Amino acid sequence: MNRFLTILFLICINLPTRGQELKVQKVGLSDKVALEIEMQNLAKNYLQKSQIEDHNIEPNNLYMFEILAGNYEASLMTLSSLRANVGNENKHKPYIQYEIFSKAKIKQLKSDIDFKAAYQTSFKDYLISCNDEKAYSANLIFTTYDALSQYTENFETNYSKISESTINLDQAKGLLKSYFLYYVYSLTEPIAIEEINLDKQRRYIIEEQLVVSPLDGAEISVITARKRDAEPLPAVLVFTIFADASNYKLAILAASKGYAGVVANSRGKRLSKNAIEPYIHEHKDVYNIIDWISQQPWSNSKVGMYGGSYNGFSQWASMKEKVHPALKTIIPSVSFAPGIDAPMENNIFYNFPYRGIPYVTNNKFLDNAANFDSDRWNDLENTWFVSGKPYNKMDSIEGTPRPLFQEWISHPSYDSYWQAMIPYKNEFSHINIPILSTTGYYDDGQRGAMYYYLEHLKYNPEAEHYLLIGPYDHWGAQFASSSNLRGYQIDDVAQINIRDELVFDWFDYILKGKEKPSILKNKVNFQVMGTNQWMHKSSLSAMSNELCTFYLGNDKSNGLYSLISEKPKEEYLKFEVNFADRKNMNNSDYYPWPIIKDSIDLTDGLIFVSEPFKKESIINGSFSGNLKITANKKDFDFSIILYELNPEGKYFHLSYYIGRASYAKSRSHRELLKPNKETTIIFDNTRIVSKKISKGSRIIVVIRGNKNSYGQINYGTGKDISKESIIDATIPLELKVNTQSKIILPMWIDN
Repeated sequence: MNRFLTILFLICINLPTRGQELKVQKVGLSDKVALEIEMQNLAKNYLQKSQIEDHNIEPNNLYMFEILAGNYEASLMTLSSLRANVGNENKHKPYIQYEIFSKAKIKQLKSDIDFKAAYQTSFKDYLISCNDEKAYSANLIFTTYDALSQYTENFETNYSKISESTINLDQAKGLLKSYFLYYVYSLTEPIAIEEINLDKQRRYIIEEQLVVSPLDGAEISVITARKRDAEPLPAVLVFTIFADASNYKLAILAASKGYAGVVANSRGKRLSKNAIEPYIHEHKDVYNIIDWISQQPWSNSKVGMYGGSYNGFSQWASMKEKVHPALKTIIPSVSFAPGIDAPMENNIFYNFPYRGIPYVTNNKFLDNAANFDSDRWNDLENTWFVSGKPYNKMDSIEGTPRPLFQEWISHPSYDSYWQAMIPYKNEFSHINIPILSTTGYYDDGQRGAMYYYLEHLKYNPEAEHYLLIGPYDHWGAQFASSSNLRGYQIDDVAQINIRDELVFDWFDYILKGKEKPSILKNKVNFQVMGTNQWMHKSSLSAMSNELCTFYLGNDKSNGLYSLISEKPKEEYLKFEVNFADRKNMNNSDYYPWPIIKDSIDLTDGLIFVSEPFKKESIINGSFSGNLKITANKKDFDFSIILYELNPEGKYFHLSYYIGRASYAKSRSHRELLKPNKETTIIFDNTRIVSKKISKGSRIIVVIRGNKNSYGQINYGTGKDISKESIIDATIPLELKVNTQSKIILPMWIDN
């Protein structure tokens, strides 16, 4: 059957049918014309059948079916009925992408032009009508983040499920909805991308160039963007090792907000011909770029910096020796602190930074293929764990030398190697510019961000340093929050956009003299999970007004020990970690993913449970305490995990701590234990959290030894841990915990 007859057959076969069934005649997915006709007829029949059978179609679905059926005028009316009054000139009206699509289709039908020309004209006119901020965000509305792959996969999956010649209304609804997104964006995305890029060129001067350091001749690749014909402006700088297409977007984002946007890359990235050496040179390179910006004719000599993770680290690094006079403020988010939280935390090297080495050093940009090959890295970790080989053999197991990895693990103490990268001790005292730090309760880099915050205020108590923290992970606390975080539905008030809104509200406040962002009502601003409210305090210590102290009870019920408020007599609770056992891991579920669990492992370590809370309370801050503990080895790694067990039997992950006993007193100096002699380990470097604890909830405390594939394994010999191996697992680690050990919870109790 030739193509013409196939199309004619589709038109004839897709007539309204009796009952709930609609006829379909599948065609090849590669035949876009036949596919469009089939879906158009299916949409027409769906609308007709729904009308005949008085089947109500919700407006948020109706416009899709109207567009697919070719009822473009009707779709505009439906879209209009859906749209609330936006009231913000910087925001796109809801469903605007579908409105423009329908108008372009109407223009195509009324004029002797093809769809591309009709849509191109309509979309270009729309962009011209947008102010800079709205035009910048057009790509979020009119393009997909993955070049249509998700929409394509969803439709093709739904289409492949059709095995009969008829489908019911529910099946048709799902198929049409998935086709709609695929259909609209496949036609419009290429045009939108082209027009958005042309629009940027019309609005901005965008340049990329090399800046040569006057100190050592290092080359730094810099992208700048600024409004055409603008007067000298304050500059917003992002200094990053992550060189990719987003660098241009970040520069233009700042330009769209009324600033000169500057994105500079670490030496060796993009156009730079230097060696790529993460962390090493930022303390001087960022300073030099700030100096370069201050001398440009488009700069008014005011510079602000922002960015998260490595980009947060680079801001702090720039101020190690002194603050450049042009630098007026920084907004470090989820900031890495080398040697503090990455590549090691509490002196334990984690595996996840290992994969970051090829990601940023394999080429001038980013090796995404390597970084996102999760199977590769999971296999490597598991192979290493099962083999029992020393940690320093990780790269030999991979088969690729990693000099940077070997360099890192040769510095297991927080020594001069790490101290040279960021402000250290009294070097914080000269930092006098206003700062806004952001992090999250579930941010992997929270301890790094809090290191900077705490040290800054320790050495400069009068510093104007604001903190914002909420139920965010490493991404939400630097970009925009997710409504659902690892299974936890965050409160409405916590759903904020940090990068695109709060960051530039702060810059407007500092660099342009506008009002301070309304969410920053005090120096410490935190969202209390479960209350839909923010709290604002003058300091971290003011977050709590009562300390709840628990001791470790010896009574056991249903496999759990008791967590008690009265100090007990001295007794000892024992548990073991067998390092020779490679079939089982210890402490493999400490990480809060998901945040809410139906159950936890009750067989690993010591588990303690409190009595039910008699009234609703709020835990606010970092839990702390001490372990009076005896080990049969010279060293060990351990964890303490905190949960709320609610009356429904769900475990809510609150916070955790993982540490190395020999560095408990100082991260800079290792002090080995005396085997079989009690020592007291004080811990307070735990993750901040704020959450309402319901009446009837219990607190669960889990104490474990650490042996898993996620990081170093400390066998306890006292040797360099990176050189220990399963050969050193002669006897299991035996830990005896004194019941007079303390767990202290910071609480907020309303009087």
